[in-house]
This record gives sequence, C-alpha cells and structure tokens, in this order.
Amino acid sequence: MRINEFGQPIGDAISFAGARVPEPVMLTGKTVLAVPLDENQGDAFYERIFGPKCDESIMTYTTHELYPDRAAFDSGFAAMIESREPLFFAILRKPSAPDFGVGQPVSEKDADLREHVKLHDSSDLLGMYALHRIRSDMGSVEMGHVIYTRELQRSRQATEAQYLMARHVFEDLGYRRYEWKCDSLNAPSRSAALRLGFKAEGRFRNDMVYKGRTRDTDWFSILDSEWPTVKERLETWLDDANFDQDGRQKRRLQDC
Repeated sequence: MRINEFGQPIGDAISFAGARVPEPVMLTGKTVLAVPLDENQGDAFYERIFGPKCDESIMTYTTHELYPDRAAFDSGFAAMIESREPLFFAILRKPSAPDFGVGQPVSEKDADLREHVKLHDSSDLLGMYALHRIRSDMGSVEMGHVIYTRELQRSRQATEAQYLMARHVFEDLGYRRYEWKCDSLNAPSRSAALRLGFKAEGRFRNDMVYKGRTRDTDWFSILDSEWPTVKERLETWLDDANFDQDGRQKRRLQDC
C-alpha cells in the first residue's frame, strides 16, 4: 500500500489513457452472433419480444415494457437503433454460411458481411442486450438491458453471447471494469452473474423506482486482472468437446 506525504494510504499509481468508446460491431461465436440493432430486425423483435402478444414475464425485471401496437413499437425501436448509450445488440442464431468464423469484431461499415446477417426467420432472434453506463475515461462499462427469449435462457448460446461481449469489452476496447447489476429479487440474473465469473460487490438499497415498485440493486463486476482466468473457464466450458451429440454439457461451468 502506498502512503502519501501526509501519511494517508492511497491507491496504486497507474498509467491509463482511457478505453475506447463502444461502437456498433458484429461479434461472431460458434453458435450465436451479437449484432447492432437495425430496421431489418423489427418484425422479429415485434413478434418475439416486444409485441402485445409476447411473453410479458421476460420483462419483469427490466425497464422495458411490451408495446401496445406496431406504431408504438416502431417509434421505440427506432430510438433504440439510434442510441449509442445504451448501445443495443441483437443476439441471433448463427447462420450456417461459411463466411462466419469465430474471430475479430466486424464493423457496422462492412456491408458485404453484414448482408448475410439479415433475418429471414423471426425465430433466429434469440434475445438482446446492451452496453451502457459507458465511462470510457474511467475504463468502466456495464452489461444491461438483457432480455432473453425462453429458447435462449439457460442455454449454451446465452453463455457464448455473454462471453463474446466480455471478450470485446476487455480485449478490443480496453476496459478495466465490466459491471452487471440486477434487481436483488431477480434470482436468475444473480445466479447468471456469479456463474459467468462476476464477483458480488454489494446491494444498493432503495436504488430505483420502476414499474411502480421499489428496487434494491445488486452489483457485480469483473476486472481486467480477473478476465484471463474467467476467459479460460468460459472457453473450456464452451468448447465443443464439453457437449455430447445431443448438445448436453458434460461439465458445469462452475466445475471448469
């Protein structure tokens, strides 16, 4: 521990010029893609997530609501597409096209490759998430606005989608801290954070009022110094060798 000239303990000195501000990119995995929102996805989002006939239970712990009609949805979705804080991504089933390897992020400007991502079947939309509370000067960013369809919940694809974004945050953008926050009563979200390698930091009582109710918020984080270990566990679990021919895991992530 360092001590300053006044005899007070102070933090370690670091040289940090800031992280990169997240931009719309496509992240490719073995089973899923994370892509920026665009107009082409509107029908799928309305049919699978935000329309009035969708499963409202997946919205319980988010600030989002089902839209009453298509006009209201189109307006709200257009705002999400344009937003850069939060920066929203759709989680899609990965196409079988050979162009899609597992590799570096693909810029939104790479129209040739992104052309293949156009949704032809609404069922290929599995969920969404976003990067928000972006503090690039401090090297801190949060995973949020997580909405999974029933198909995506508790699946290999969900874990890979989170792995892709975490890797992007630490390795491509250079962040020092990656946050996860949730309603303290949202047990699945709490369990997911811990399973993925986030560490619990505490509870902010009476932190929010949303949907006419109070919310205590639980905080979790992964630090850049912790990422190599977390990454190794996630990659070991996600490896094809960890799944049988029916797609069932052989080892739990907690045991990797």
